[in-house]
Amino acid sequence: MGFFRRNRDRTPAPPPAAAGEPQVLDLGPADLAWLDRVRGSLPAGASATDPQAIGRRYDDALDAWSTGGGSGDPTGAIDAVGVALGDAVCARVPGARWAVAVDEHGREPAVVLPPPLSATIFPRDAVAKRWYAGERGWVAEFADWLVGRLTDLSTEPSPEVEALASFALAHAVRSIVPEGGPLIPFCLVEDADGARALHRFVGELGESVERAREHVRASGAVRAAVAWDGYLTADGTREDALFVEASEAGRSSVVLAQRYSPVPGRTAPVGETVTVDRGAPLL
Repeated sequence: MGFFRRNRDRTPAPPPAAAGEPQVLDLGPADLAWLDRVRGSLPAGASATDPQAIGRRYDDALDAWSTGGGSGDPTGAIDAVGVALGDAVCARVPGARWAVAVDEHGREPAVVLPPPLSATIFPRDAVAKRWYAGERGWVAEFADWLVGRLTDLSTEPSPEVEALASFALAHAVRSIVPEGGPLIPFCLVEDADGARALHRFVGELGESVERAREHVRASGAVRAAVAWDGYLTADGTREDALFVEASEAGRSSVVLAQRYSPVPGRTAPVGETVTVDRGAPLL
């Protein structure tokens, strides 16, 4: 299993939906007993979920294992640090909880976040990979980064970003209604004074969207949005849709979608605007 996955009920295009997303299940009695057993090997009190303390325990355990020639079974140490790391995330990120993720690789304890983020995190995997690579001194910095990233993703976008995203999506709708699509990908960049500039990118869809993103990254704007035409898949049904991704500099993005009926000369929006996903910063 990979360390960090996003579970999407609705997938913008491009890119296509990732295959093999795990099924998330509530913890069963055996899972709860396993967590309790592992936690029983951890120190009591605040140090159990303190990233600095977790990092020291990891480094000490790895040093002891390496000194012994790496011949012993490190499963207990990896489990302990993995559970402590997951507990640290749950203690600091609103909505985070332990669950079980099941996919083609098997069954794995995971920390999950609710929609719209719908992230699945595998703390034990993160520890195991670095343990066998012999990495030291990474736990505290990694935990702080992960908590910061997830907290940012869990935070609602600012009113300014929401306004820019809504404006861009409305412009995208006006560009194809009623004549029809597809939409020429474009970006909107906004400076500190609120002034906006629009740039279109003609060409193959994927390349045009990437050129729009490159323009945004080089723009020096404080906020930006990228719009494209694709497909929205929900409940097994694929529909034509317009997408807009918008963010502030250094903050996670929000992706909105508007389904539409692609009949030439009678193209029209269908249903309400949908919040599809949260992603990496555009800027």
